Amino acid sequence: MRLATGTAATADLKLFDICNPIPTVPQARQCGRVPRVKRLFIGYGSFDLPGKIERLWTKTKWSAWIDGRPINLAAFGSSDRTLAAFHPGGGKDVTLREWRVMLVGATPGRHTLRYRSSGPDGKSDTTWVFSVASTR
Repeated sequence: MRLATGTAATADLKLFDICNPIPTVPQARQCGRVPRVKRLFIGYGSFDLPGKIERLWTKTKWSAWIDGRPINLAAFGSSDRTLAAFHPGGGKDVTLREWRVMLVGATPGRHTLRYRSSGPDGKSDTTWVFSVASTR
């Protein structure tokens, strides 16, 4: 199992299609069982109205860990995608900027992914606990 640079579009599966990506309070979240795939996208980020994401992103400090090991987010960079008529965005199109982090060859069993951020939209510290299935 290793980390690689990738986007949601190049993944076999996005972790946040299975795990609720929007934390309401700092906590550990239990996710559903994750099928075993070669490329699991684990990038996380922030969203805002188009034209406002840059200010939010540059003023936010991020940290992340996979199974307790730190992830050097800056080494992966970020990418943008549009979420059309996004409900938490007030039903408007928003830009989602997320870290380009891919988990390649995730081993079967229990894993934890933690993201911590602090910026203009507040502080967040959430851990997602997920289990990768043993077979495809």
